[in-house]
Amino acid sequence: MIYVSHRGFRVGVVENTLQAFQRSIELKMDYIELDVQLSCDGYLFVLHDNKLERIFQNSDFIANLSSKDLKLLRSEEFDQGIPELKEVIEYALSNKNISSKLMIELKGLGTAKPTCKLIEEYNIENRVVFSGRNLTELKLAHEKLPQVPICLNITKCKEFTLKHLLETPSKMTLPLPFSMISLKSNLINGKKFPDKCHEFGIKALSWGFYDKPNPLTLIKSLISLGIDGILFDDPENVPIIRNWGKNQ
Repeated sequence: MIYVSHRGFRVGVVENTLQAFQRSIELKMDYIELDVQLSCDGYLFVLHDNKLERIFQNSDFIANLSSKDLKLLRSEEFDQGIPELKEVIEYALSNKNISSKLMIELKGLGTAKPTCKLIEEYNIENRVVFSGRNLTELKLAHEKLPQVPICLNITKCKEFTLKHLLETPSKMTLPLPFSMISLKSNLINGKKFPDKCHEFGIKALSWGFYDKPNPLTLIKSLISLGIDGILFDDPENVPIIRNWGKNQ
């Protein structure tokens, strides 16, 4: 099983912040998933939404603000700031006991090239995975750093949908050499998705448990169907699933 903290967890912490990433490190997650977007002056910041309102109570868009402006913002809950990707990398490298790798979702347009530049500067090609729904950004990243694995978030990918995947005749005809493909939990009906991934030697992941009334039951059912990895929102569910898995 592949254990991924979704946005560094979303329950009991502020998502996509150093607080959330520290919790991920403590739980020894295989991957810390995070989202990167560009400020108006070209700096990579870690944030899921393109608008700042939901977490930082600011009605502006991240692309309209400078790095200086973004660094001033704090969340009302837990008083957390928006970290730069550079800051997250340095934070991870400073922790000698970290086993978690970074799953970097190229959320914003134009994020592939500067993300690759940072990965090369810190020499962490073996500690990251590219993720995303935008094939153009993923292709740019793969061209620059072909040794870095790719996880396609196929749920909202317009260029290569779940239907396309299920109809793909061979691994050689995939648009990119995916190592993983993630699909939202409510779209997984039966074993078609995991079986197709396994046919091509790809790990099948699932996300989307934050608003589910019984996330543990859903996670267990998906693992039973053949899902290889879960993007966890609630850190409290991680040890429960680990213990459950030992008895299967």
